[in-house]
Amino acid sequence: MNQLSGIQFSDQFVQDFYSTTRELKSQEELQHLQSSFDADLLCQQMESFSVEQLVKFLRVSHDYYLSKKVPEIEQSLAHIVHKYGDSHSLLAGLAVYFNNYKKKLVQHIRMEEEVFFPYVERLSEAETGQDIEAIKDLLQARSSDHFEDNHDAVEDELREVGKLIRDYAEKTDKVLPFSVFLNQVSLFEFELRRHAVIEDMVLLKKVTDLENTLKEKVA
Repeated sequence: MNQLSGIQFSDQFVQDFYSTTRELKSQEELQHLQSSFDADLLCQQMESFSVEQLVKFLRVSHDYYLSKKVPEIEQSLAHIVHKYGDSHSLLAGLAVYFNNYKKKLVQHIRMEEEVFFPYVERLSEAETGQDIEAIKDLLQARSSDHFEDNHDAVEDELREVGKLIRDYAEKTDKVLPFSVFLNQVSLFEFELRRHAVIEDMVLLKKVTDLENTLKEKVA
């Protein structure tokens, strides 16, 4: 039985979903989690959810990222810049890198919230609709291919920025608060990886199937 079946998509559910990363204490634990990550298993767990449920989960996840995860990382970064900025000149550059990371993430989330998710919801509504012309207009106006390409590009850039952060960080001393910051960034990248799997391998697949069903309907 799917252990996620019958749940309510709330802030608490999303926090529980990511609880494995909240409990990690070291880079070794994170590396083990990354190496043992099973994308296929995650897809199987989420496959039974409807398009509407997946969108709800992803919306709540976005709120969790922006209201909790990103502020926590920013707080850690502000602490080490304030405490060690004078003796660790690389921290100013690191702050710029993370700020760029955040901007890209926010832009990506905004695109999904304002464009992609509403499109998916309209597709779902159109499945039971009878207005053939409206369905044709919808299919002509958007395509899941566009969102897939956009998502891949943003994820690649976020991963590259994360790599720059880690490479840049290795040039300075291993002060404890700095290690905490790096761990938070690494954990967040892993959470975004799981998030991307749900979007790319579960939701987008369902959206593509729904588009094909609607194309047959209006043919």
